[in-house]
Amino acid sequence: MHTRQILIYLALAYFIFPIFLLHTVSAQDIIVEDIKVENIKAKSGKAYKVGDDGLNVGTVYYIDRTYVVTTMPKEMEGATFIMTANDDKGSAGADFLIFTAKSPVLVWLAWDSRGDPVKGGQTPEWLSEEQGWVRHEDMIIEVTDTNMGFFLLWHKEFPGNEDIVLGGNADPPAAGQGSMYLVLLTAGKKLAVRSSGKLATQWSKLRSQIFSRE
Repeated sequence: MHTRQILIYLALAYFIFPIFLLHTVSAQDIIVEDIKVENIKAKSGKAYKVGDDGLNVGTVYYIDRTYVVTTMPKEMEGATFIMTANDDKGSAGADFLIFTAKSPVLVWLAWDSRGDPVKGGQTPEWLSEEQGWVRHEDMIIEVTDTNMGFFLLWHKEFPGNEDIVLGGNADPPAAGQGSMYLVLLTAGKKLAVRSSGKLATQWSKLRSQIFSRE
């Protein structure tokens, strides 16, 4: 095999392989922006709303309680969030909460840690790896709800301008949870767009260098 061919294969492996890893979201990848959320509808009929100024330490996160955030991942400070109602902690149904986002988003589901399998609990069927959700055991949101202590975070990516549908907090086989979940949103897809754009630029430069040696 000619040296030029070997260089081409190595370059392809170096620049294309990272594209397949873009679905993995780590703390440093989170992009917090002001995300426009519309048409929020909860089947309970309660007036869920987007929280003012994003989620931060000291933020009240329910529409019907005064609990506040005490610590949270620094990378997610200021994230757009939907204020849910703790009175809906017993909610069920696969389409309990529906809303739309104007742009592609990562939806972060803050789930009562008492309902985590590690603690002997169980998440609903809709909140599972089989349904595309990713659990982040190293990312928690601590709150003044001392009975719960903290939320654990799961995320899933959704396209923009389409209904985002979340199930009820107590939808089967949920067990152990005692408080309603919270919904946060950070930017999605931009990671892939930005990264693939950079890869394309770098590959173009390298390809030019390789073929210029002919």
